[in-house]
Amino acid sequence: MLNTDFAGRSLPATDPVEIAPEAVSAFTRSLGLADTSSVPPTFLVSLTLPDFGRFVRDPELGLDFAKVLHREQTFRFHRQPRVGDVVTCTPRIESIKTVAGNDLLTAVTRVATSEGEPIADVTMVLFVGGDES
Repeated sequence: MLNTDFAGRSLPATDPVEIAPEAVSAFTRSLGLADTSSVPPTFLVSLTLPDFGRFVRDPELGLDFAKVLHREQTFRFHRQPRVGDVVTCTPRIESIKTVAGNDLLTAVTRVATSEGEPIADVTMVLFVGGDES
């Protein structure tokens, strides 16, 4: 079972990183899309998922990745991300709920420019299987 004390906990923003044209190009090619200068909406996962790893690596959370199923991913855009944007990511565990002996962890990562302008809130819901009886 996950440590519910983590619900509501945020981590400091990451160091600023540029949305580089090479990274966008590699991402679009990996999806089989035509190379483009615009940033695909799902590109932000390449920034937010590794950042969420800071929570995952904390043994006090109690997350056993062998029991994780990625249940949902949503994006709430404040504006379109652009090549050349310099962004930070600030992850927060919004909630941890236990349902039928399993945990649902909802995490929201705010992606913002280094000046603080919000670009998107990226929400991820993980299903974490409970202990077998």
